[in-house]
Parts: sequence; structure tokens; C-alpha cells
Amino acid sequence: MGDRAFIVFSVGPVQSFISAARTLRDLWTGSFLLAWLTRQAMEPIYSKHGAAAFVEPDMSQDPMSPQSLRNALRSPCLPNRFLAEVPADEAKALGEACRNAFDKAWQSIADTVCQALQTGIAKTGSNWSAEWENSVHRLWNVQVNSFFDVRVTVVPRGLISPDAIRSLLGERGVTGDAWAGASEEDKLWTDQAELAARVHATHKVIRKVTQYSPSPDPLGMYPGKCSLLGTYEYLGPAELTRAAEFWQHLSSKNGLSIGGVRVRPGERLCAVSLVKRFAWPAYFVDELGLDLRKMRLDDVATVAAAEWLSQEPALSPQKVREQHGVWSGEWLHWNRPEQDDEEGFCPPGVWEQIKKKRNRQGGAPTYYAVLMMDGDRMGKHLRARPGREHPRTISKALMTFALNHAPKIVEDNHGVLVYCGGDDVLALLPTTKVISCARELNKAFREVWAREVLKGQPGDTATLSAGIAVVHYKEDLRFALETARQAEKHAKNNGRDLVAITVCRRSGEHTVALCPWPFLDILQGWISAFTPSQESPAGASDRWARHLYRDLPVLKGLPVDAMKAEIRRQVDRAEESTRKRLSPEAPKKAGAKIVEQLELFGSLWDQRSRSLPKAGATPGASAGRNGQLLENFLTLCQTASFLARRRDE
Repeated sequence: MGDRAFIVFSVGPVQSFISAARTLRDLWTGSFLLAWLTRQAMEPIYSKHGAAAFVEPDMSQDPMSPQSLRNALRSPCLPNRFLAEVPADEAKALGEACRNAFDKAWQSIADTVCQALQTGIAKTGSNWSAEWENSVHRLWNVQVNSFFDVRVTVVPRGLISPDAIRSLLGERGVTGDAWAGASEEDKLWTDQAELAARVHATHKVIRKVTQYSPSPDPLGMYPGKCSLLGTYEYLGPAELTRAAEFWQHLSSKNGLSIGGVRVRPGERLCAVSLVKRFAWPAYFVDELGLDLRKMRLDDVATVAAAEWLSQEPALSPQKVREQHGVWSGEWLHWNRPEQDDEEGFCPPGVWEQIKKKRNRQGGAPTYYAVLMMDGDRMGKHLRARPGREHPRTISKALMTFALNHAPKIVEDNHGVLVYCGGDDVLALLPTTKVISCARELNKAFREVWAREVLKGQPGDTATLSAGIAVVHYKEDLRFALETARQAEKHAKNNGRDLVAITVCRRSGEHTVALCPWPFLDILQGWISAFTPSQESPAGASDRWARHLYRDLPVLKGLPVDAMKAEIRRQVDRAEESTRKRLSPEAPKKAGAKIVEQLELFGSLWDQRSRSLPKAGATPGASAGRNGQLLENFLTLCQTASFLARRRDE
């Protein structure tokens, strides 16, 4: 027992590093960089003790190996944390080696990018090289070296007695039959692993005071703040007029370009943001021996229109790039092929294809969806069974989901997977596909858990909470990510095992609706009903839902039977085409079907959510529950209509 030790490693900040992005390429690169750097930190342990040394995550399928990256480059799925068990006499040295490996890898990438930028700026034929070098000397290393907070905790297993561990952890509470029948050795191992995790968490609570002390320029001036990471100053001249000229030059057509990657107009970037932007063309292309063309990620306008583009006659952005060397989703919304100098000229043949698709399908969708998913109470599941094998079994199941299920599900739904760390997912999708994608991911996650963790035996099924943000492609990507993150928190705060959907209309109206997972089947059916088709060019009308929503103040005060009667009346007054889409099997009973769906929604709420009073409570509470149910239900109806039509109306 005393000859083993746990090493817990984590790196932060994660969210601010990944989400400091205005393009999908920046977003994905931030995720990939963290996965890559974490894998480099694992190497001292991996090379000496192999994959079996890692408790979390499962490394038997090493997702960052060269072979894995060649097969699934777009799916970085290593979390920013790992737990390993190693010989106690090696633990301290290995922990430091992990930290040093991370720092060395990060510094190597940053140095390579810095050199590439210096060469690229010189090639622009400008006179900015001296001022650039001066700013690099003052700012580059202090920014790069102060950004990441790497924490390593080493806890020898025999350092604390079993009684002391139990005292520190407190009562286990109800642990179930698995704990009652387990050996004392397995119980102790699990307690020791939890203690190591808690010690590490305590270290993380102590806020890191970053030693960041940039030097002023020769005139005693400091530059302004980075466009993406506002905690750091941008590189280049400090004086405002000179800075504006410098960054305008870099972003011009004849400005800085490394492997086709450029600075966008209006941007002024710090060292960390520049490393994110140029890491692939400057470092990873040579390091991994990959074709840079494989790393061309579409803009969010293209993500919004991905399904629209795939419909016949299909228009492939990849083929347009291969033929013309350029593609922009902005073209889909232009009135003429040379509308915006910054986005370039749309080739005549491509422009004709776009016009034909508009005539046949209507305008391209202008909204896309951000999907975030996260596991609920994973710590509880890790402790459900004591011993070494259970957490490893969970880690293997999570890696199986991340590598073998999530990428294909997102791709089949015309989306882009930014990351999947096992029980957490971030993807961007067309609005018409986000619900089906979320349903399939949730189903796959539960099936993998049942097969690989529960192994067909009774037990608690792990659940996911999800947040969906529907935003216009012109919105700042950082706003979209934060909205999805808040939606996910909203789902967790209202009982977990839920989906929260936030629709941010360009008009300024924002709506939020909560939905139990089983009800997504109904929601997807509504989306299909509202979606225009050849048989019904306008799709089902949602006027009945809008009328009911308008009358909510009155409806909330009605007895439940009267409320349902009004719902039936409004739906049954809808035109026949709408009733056929809502209830194909019995159009004359469309109103009754909507009421049945409302009753199902209420039943699922009672099972899953804490936010509404339960049925059978006091009369006042029951009335409040029914009113809240109806409001959320109607918001979901209108959300389905918006997702189907894909544009403001």
C-alpha cells in the first residue's frame, strides 16, 4: 500500500482560452492545443509505465497518438486533467516531469510561432520589423509564460492512515450493496483516490497570483488590450496611431499570411492569441506531417447553411476551395458577387450556383446552434463501486463515446465537433439538426454506459445536461458560447438531466425553454411539422401557439380543464394543412393531440425538475405549476417553429 502514490494534474484556464475566439478555427485550435499540451504532460508517465498507469482518462486508445490524429484529427478528446497511480518513490520526480513537459511543449509552440511571425512580417516589405521586435522583447515571453496555471498534486497512498482518511472525508452516506460487499482494500483505494482529488481541488481554490509585469516601450507607453484576451496587451507599437497603422497593414490583402491564415481586420492580438491563431500553419503542419488543407474549418455562416448546402443541387465549400482556393459563407447572403472587399470576390460560377439554390430553396439559413453537454454528478458515479477497476471502466466508456460515437453523430448531422472529453461535448450545428444531434448523443452516451459500465446489470444510469444557444451568424462567437454555457447551467440548476434551449433573435428578443430529454422526440416532430416541404411550402403555421402565448396572463388563471379546452379550440381552428402536419394520423383531433403532449410534458417535469411545484400540491401552487408548464410548453412550440424556418420572419 505504501509503495504507490497518486499524481493529479490539471491545467487552466480552460474556458477563457478556448472561447477567446471569433472564428470556428480559433475555437477548435484552442481545444486542440489544450488536448495536445495535456498529452505532452502525460508523456513522462506514459513512456515509463504505459497506459495502465492512468486511472482517468483511459489511455488504452490514446486519442492523441499520430495514428489517432491521422484518423480523427478534428476530434481532440483529452480533458485538461488526469489522475495516475505510480510507484511512490518516483511520484515526486514524475509530477515535476509532467509539469516541465507541459511547459516545454507550450514554449516550443510559442517560439516557433513567434519566429514565423517575424519572418512573415518581414516578407510584407514594410518597415515595422523593428517595432515588432521591440514589442516581442517586452511582451511575448511574459505573456506566454504567465498564462497557464498548471497544478500537480502528489499524494502517497500510505502517507495517511485509513482512520485519518475516513475522518477527513466524513461519512460516506448510502453507498449501496457494492460497497457493503467490497474488500477493505478496494474501499481504501477509492477513499485514497478521492482524498487525492480533494487535496488537488483545495490547491486549485487558492487563486494563482500571476507574475505578469510587462515593460513599457522606449517612450514609457503601454499598448492597448488584445481583441480576444483583454487581460493582455497587443503586440506592436504602443502609440495608438502607429498601432492602428501596424495592425491595419497586417490585416490587409498584402499583409501577414502564414499558410493562408491571416489576421482579421480590426483585430489587435496578444502573444497567446497569436499562438492560437498561427499554431497550425507555423508548428503542427511540420510536427505532425499533415496537409494544412485538412485544417480548413468553415465559418459559422457555412455551419448555419450546412444542410441547405447539401440539398440538391449540392454546393460543396470544399470543392469550391479546391477549384478557386477560397470560400466564404458570407457569399450566401450577398446581393452581388463583389459586395464586400474583405471577404473577396465570389467566383462567377459559384455565384450562379448560389443564385440557383436561392431560387429553388429560398435564402440560406442565417442562424446556427451551439450545443454544450456535460455529465451529471460524475463524481458520484465514480464512487458507486469501490476499487481500482470501476473508475477505469468509466474512463474507458467515456473514451469510447468520445472517439467512436460523438464525432460521427455530429458529422452525420452536418455539424462541427469542437471537442468531446467523454462526458462533455461542444459542437456547432445547423438549427434544423441540433435537436436530432442532441438526442442521438444522449442515446449513445446512455447505451455506452449501460453496455460498458453497468454491463447489463441494474444500476444508476449516468445522465447529461445540455445547453443549446441559437444565434445569428453575425453575432460574436464569444457571445454564442457564453449563451450556450449559461443554458447548460440553467439545465443543471433546474434538476439536471434536462436540455435548456435559448433562442437569441436578431430583433433582440431572447427566449429560454427547458425540455426533458424524452420530450425531444415531440420537439423534433414539431420541427418536422413546421419545416417547409414540397407538399407544404410554408410548413405548419404556429399562429395558434402565438395566440395562446399572447393570452397567457388569462390562461394561467383558468382551471386546468378550461386551459386545455382553449388549447384544443385554438389548434382546431388552424387551417387544415397545419392540422395535417401536426397530427397526420388524425387531423381533426390535432387539438386533442397537442393537449396530450402538454400532459406528457407535465408528467416528465414532475419526474425530473425541481423548478415547478408538483401536481397535487396546494391549489395555489398547482395553478402556478400549470401556468409555468403552459408557458414553457408554448415557448418550446415557438422555438421549434424558429428552428425549422431558420430565419427571422
